[in-house]
Amino acid sequence: MRIFVAGEANAHSYEMFCAEEFRRAGCEVLHWSNRAKTPLSPLRRLPGELRRLGDEVYNVERSLSFVRAMKQFQPDLLFMPKAENIHSCAVKMALAETKARLAIWYPDNPFWANQTTMNVIRNLRVCDIYYSWGKFLMETLRSAGCRRVEYLPFAFYPDFFPADVEITEEDRKRFSCDICFVGTWDPDREKDLMPLAEFDLGIWGPLWKENVSASSPLYSKIRGGGLYGADMVKAYRCAKLVFNQLRFHNGDSHNVRAMEIPGIGAVQLVRRTSELSNGLFKEGEHLICYDNEKELQALLPGLLAKADSLRCMKDAAVKQVQKRHLLKYRIEQVLNDMQK
Repeated sequence: MRIFVAGEANAHSYEMFCAEEFRRAGCEVLHWSNRAKTPLSPLRRLPGELRRLGDEVYNVERSLSFVRAMKQFQPDLLFMPKAENIHSCAVKMALAETKARLAIWYPDNPFWANQTTMNVIRNLRVCDIYYSWGKFLMETLRSAGCRRVEYLPFAFYPDFFPADVEITEEDRKRFSCDICFVGTWDPDREKDLMPLAEFDLGIWGPLWKENVSASSPLYSKIRGGGLYGADMVKAYRCAKLVFNQLRFHNGDSHNVRAMEIPGIGAVQLVRRTSELSNGLFKEGEHLICYDNEKELQALLPGLLAKADSLRCMKDAAVKQVQKRHLLKYRIEQVLNDMQK
């Protein structure tokens, strides 16, 4: 099968991981970058109101380039996780020219204003299959005109997180804590982490020092900047628990971190949702869930004292990810659907 993957082409992108799994499955893959550097790229950095105009000019060029690349490659499947800057009319044109099928696996909420574009909304009516990571979105997607909607949860891509990373004594001094959080500061995250301030909490990520008041109980918990790759693996494995903040737009579902935390080999502490606690994973066996601040603070002291139980939970979570939640399984589902 010939597959055209449209999206970000940097080494850490979601689209890059999907393209690699398609190749491993034996497909011929072209990964085309919707954000490639071109002579028009400087237009995206213009000041003030000129920036919006510059973006539009750049996006028109990328959309025309997209159509040309599709016509030249002649794929069986156009796989678009995001690529929201590509005009929907260009997508329709390319599909008409190539007779390719369109599958979308959008990693954000397509109906959340600051996460979507009208290109994404318009593409809903022309896609053959829309893969939704959240069950709560599926009926709305059908109502928006999607011909077929399938549930496809997020997944873990092990190549990005080295499994054989060695944790030294120096690493343990740097990363050991009862509860770890890795992520960029924002007001919601600061609010959600506040109930954990009385515990041995370690926070790593951009913008925390700049935005958290020095008088806040969280300020002393900030341990450093962003962590990626091997450092993120070390931090997660040196902590007893890793806090996963589900945002409002995640609804009663999950996020990518929900797969990364257990996949790396850590115990996840997360707001309770039906998909996480009794679907993708099993509460008490693979992860720790809570509904509110009162439950969270009552739960943690006894839990943190049970080192053996946490080790067993960590091992069970890793096995669950390896058995059910690797990215290669999701790509196999896409290919099976296309072949049918």
